[in-house]
Amino acid sequence: MRHIFNNIWINKKIFVMLFIGFVLTVLPILISLSTQEYYDKIFYYSKNGKYEHYYSATLTNMNQVNYSSLQAIAESITSNTSVITQNITIFHPELGNVQVVGMLNHNWSPPLLEGTGISSGTANAVMTGTMISKHVGPLELFDKKYNVTGIAGDNTGKESISVFNYTIFTSFEGLPDVIKHEIEQKKSIELLFRSDQDTTKEIQQFISEVQQITPEVRATIENITKSYEVEKKSRAGVNEVLSYPYKLFIISLINCINISYLWIYLKRKEISLRKALGASHLQIIAHLFSQLLVCAVVASGFSFCIQWALSRTSFAIIDATSYDVQLNYMHIILGTFITLATAVITAMIPLLLILRTEPAQALKE
Repeated sequence: MRHIFNNIWINKKIFVMLFIGFVLTVLPILISLSTQEYYDKIFYYSKNGKYEHYYSATLTNMNQVNYSSLQAIAESITSNTSVITQNITIFHPELGNVQVVGMLNHNWSPPLLEGTGISSGTANAVMTGTMISKHVGPLELFDKKYNVTGIAGDNTGKESISVFNYTIFTSFEGLPDVIKHEIEQKKSIELLFRSDQDTTKEIQQFISEVQQITPEVRATIENITKSYEVEKKSRAGVNEVLSYPYKLFIISLINCINISYLWIYLKRKEISLRKALGASHLQIIAHLFSQLLVCAVVASGFSFCIQWALSRTSFAIIDATSYDVQLNYMHIILGTFITLATAVITAMIPLLLILRTEPAQALKE
């Protein structure tokens, strides 16, 4: 090991450049991973929760809508499933367009800046975004009195806070009268069933019990999980933000390959002499690769320290640059793997020069 560090010190100028190159390959990937996680979180906030399965159930031909009965059915049979309405947009003279979400059960709650979620049997309880109400307590909205139990939002950046700004979460039976009137006019409503397990049986049971109360109701079920995935991957703004760290990674990787090629080129006489003295290709490659690996591991550790330090001010960074900087165990594992892969790729092209170097070249020169 001492011999490896001595060789690195002798070629310190080359290894300083390699060190910077390795840092600029690992660090952008770590930032890109944490940024993607952040925007994925924002996306699922906009969908009111992250789940493995999403189903849309449209109930039509609802001549009479018994809100309390539908809520009771959902609460009784959907223990593993969150059931909510699709976002319903209504206009408020002072607030503008407001998104209202009716919750048929309470298996999910938005992240809260303040207060608590809605419990069963509280028809007048709501959770709101910060533009609807800034504090818990009484609220009069749409000619109806509510009690705000929680303020929805996630204090990790301006987008995570603002995603719920104009959203109201209420129990299904506590929907504003203007929305109930609209549902009764259309005689239909779209519900979302979300779960981390296959929830088709619960959906069928829910529909079956609804039809026992109102036999004329018809239901159309659609699996919308894939459409959510397509929508998530097609976010042009997010994809553009994420593209720059990957471009920097590619540029840095190419520079690392060029620098390592220069390093091997300058050591061609030493390599030729080693071959002349009987060293095998494997021994020479292992000797040189061990130096690259030590440099890459030190660079990755330095990258983790930078990532950790930047994560202390991630709120300011995300607001100023649109990039989120976090560090967790998965990032460390992936960063270590990227380090090893980068070291291997960096050594591949110079390897050809090692194989082509003749044992007698040092003696000729």
